[in-house]
Amino acid sequence: MKANRKDIFKSRFQEHYSRLCHIAYGYVSDADDAEDIVQELFINVWNKQLDDMPEKEFAAYLTTSVKNSCISFLRKRREDTVSIDDHPASASCLPDDMPEEGERSPEDLLQAALATLPPKCKEIFLLAKLQGLKYREIAGKLAVSEKTVENQMTKAIKLLRVYVAAHGFLLATVVVSILSMILNRK
Repeated sequence: MKANRKDIFKSRFQEHYSRLCHIAYGYVSDADDAEDIVQELFINVWNKQLDDMPEKEFAAYLTTSVKNSCISFLRKRREDTVSIDDHPASASCLPDDMPEEGERSPEDLLQAALATLPPKCKEIFLLAKLQGLKYREIAGKLAVSEKTVENQMTKAIKLLRVYVAAHGFLLATVVVSILSMILNRK
């Protein structure tokens, strides 16, 4: 019976593989990624013993699964990708007459990093980190919900990480050092 299952699986793999790769390629536009997605699908089919479905159901299942896998793949890729359009204060937008990073003081570097934050986001970040206010206190002071404060803090940290990553290790070291000094003053 095991040999029979292997033969059926092999036959179905050969029958559907290229069609599914073509579908996946239409979504992800990369042949290697498309093949990986289809191969992972077949591994799941084998592990879950779904290869004994009737042919029409099996073909429909594979088609739907490969589309869903491609959509998940693209979502993950989008989350891992940072668009320069999302961060207008990136290095490419800085004026040409600005001094090089080595010529700037640590405070200037910190101010440049903070300048990348939207105004409300920056205000909330500074209230939390410089004044040491709790999210509840910030929410009361600014007449917003605690969830808004939490979301703005998450956004601020994310944008600062992107800024630091775009400006190299030296800047990262300086910004982290300054923030540590500020936070430890309490």
